[in-house]
Amino acid sequence: MEDRTLSRTVEVFTGAYASGKSESALNRALQYANSGKDITLVDLDTVEPAYCLRPIIGELKEQGIDIIAQTDYFGLGEAGSYVTAEQINCLSKNGNMIIDVGYGASGLDILDILNGIEQENDLRIYLVVNTSKFETRDKSSILEYMEFSSGLNKRPWKKFTGFISNTHLSDETVKEDIIRGYNKLKEVSDETGIPIIAIGADEKFAPDFPNGKYDNVPVWFYKRHMPKALW
Repeated sequence: MEDRTLSRTVEVFTGAYASGKSESALNRALQYANSGKDITLVDLDTVEPAYCLRPIIGELKEQGIDIIAQTDYFGLGEAGSYVTAEQINCLSKNGNMIIDVGYGASGLDILDILNGIEQENDLRIYLVVNTSKFETRDKSSILEYMEFSSGLNKRPWKKFTGFISNTHLSDETVKEDIIRGYNKLKEVSDETGIPIIAIGADEKFAPDFPNGKYDNVPVWFYKRHMPKALW
């Protein structure tokens, strides 16, 4: 039997509250779909299940993204939540996968329930960092948040393999904010050896980065879908 883990990538996105992790995960899934690759986006945010993809699932499927999400429950994480068998067994599907998990310590710990995750050959766990947020405002706080958000249940495979610099102030963001955030995160990257794999920016900033890079790091230009999701 063919080992499905040999020919696919599984990318996990996490980050502090309002870091833009869900927007990053969603736009990353669109990158795969637009390049003709099979991609499944798994909504595994059990911290705030009300912040979900339900209203835009149809739109995303039309763009070539398969979706696995819990669509029956409504409420904040503090009120309790559950995951479905499809979510728990999502890795049994073929093809590349993007997994959007919640923030804080309980974010990455949810990965422990996924059957087969420790057997994935190309598992990448990304921390999305918005330095305009208090929790990740500078090098020391980012390092502290990394330790906190890596979860309570330490596993050899449960480690950050990349950063996504996504400093923004919503509609008030200017180019200087994006660069300032990148420079702060680069201090952490240099110290930890964990690379910054991309810089997140609204698509309106494309003219500001004409070659699609800054400091030789790719800039991912986001179409903003989350405002249409359930908030």
